[in-house]
Amino acid sequence: MNVHYFSPGPASLPKAVKKQIKEELLDTFGIGVSVMEISHRSKQYEHLNEETLQLARKVFHVPNTHSVLFSCCGAQQHFSLIPQHLSKPGEELAYTDTGIWAHLACEEVHAQPRKVHIVYDGRTCDYVSLGNPKNWEIPENSKYVHITVNNTVYGTEYKTIPTFGKIPLVLDMTSSLAARTDIPWDSTAIVYASAQKNFGIAGVSVIIIRNDLLEASREITKANYLGKALSYHAIFDTKSALNTPPVFPIYAMNRMLHWIDQSGGIKVMEKWSLEKAKMIYSEVDAGLYIGRTDKHDRSRHNFVFRLPNEKQDEHFIAEAAKHHLLEIKGYRSVGGIRASMYNGVSLESASAFAEFMKDYRKKFG
Repeated sequence: MNVHYFSPGPASLPKAVKKQIKEELLDTFGIGVSVMEISHRSKQYEHLNEETLQLARKVFHVPNTHSVLFSCCGAQQHFSLIPQHLSKPGEELAYTDTGIWAHLACEEVHAQPRKVHIVYDGRTCDYVSLGNPKNWEIPENSKYVHITVNNTVYGTEYKTIPTFGKIPLVLDMTSSLAARTDIPWDSTAIVYASAQKNFGIAGVSVIIIRNDLLEASREITKANYLGKALSYHAIFDTKSALNTPPVFPIYAMNRMLHWIDQSGGIKVMEKWSLEKAKMIYSEVDAGLYIGRTDKHDRSRHNFVFRLPNEKQDEHFIAEAAKHHLLEIKGYRSVGGIRASMYNGVSLESASAFAEFMKDYRKKFG
């Protein structure tokens, strides 16, 4: 059965990656042992880990000014850890609230003894817009500006990642990393992302941190009484193997990064993402469907819309399932439809969904 799967995460993997993992699963390194069993101190895993770190640097276009490390923490844990690495108690921070995950990041930093400025609050417009960064009032003493680049629940995304002079950026790119070529590295302190959207499976996240800030964090984390096990510098010093790392997710990420690289890298991933978005939004704009967000802030990955009423939303989902178009129900607090298309979703699947939208509109609109 040819299923088209549009989960918001964990997301689809390319067929070639799933096939490779299946073939390698029982004897991954040619020594009769599965990657699920291999010791993280073995030479086989050490090679895999080092290769994956270098591959991540290559695929994500990370400059030499920044370091790459892997963490078993999810993005929500980094909401709490990042201010403890980049700031001390009482210092000023700037945050944007552009959706559920951005709001949770704001809640985490508010729980810490910092002076937090919410420079854009999307709750005032029910998160349909990302506002105009040129109008944000950011205190010049802010240690950083935190931005969620793509908001998966509401289907919004910054078409251009904004910068703010000398004030560095902290970018949550969980649903953008490996699919955008325009990260402003000169202005960026940290990029962080869980793997299960564009470049792997759940269980591992990537931290990309500017080298000077990584070194400065050695003293800053002491001031925040942050333990070694949660410190980025300690993880970096041990090549992302401070304790037993998430071996299988790192292996899956390795295979996914190889696939991205062999497919043409993130330039091609970005091109395909924009092509998929064009297919879907052309149908959203053709009638019947009601887009949730302002057009200039639409996500290239998460297509959120609804039909004229809730009953028709349910009918659309049921009809889609008959055509093997799965996992398109909107987030529980938003409702409607949400189809998510990350790197692992093929152009063929995007086309199948767009054609279904067209046929449904003609038949039931």
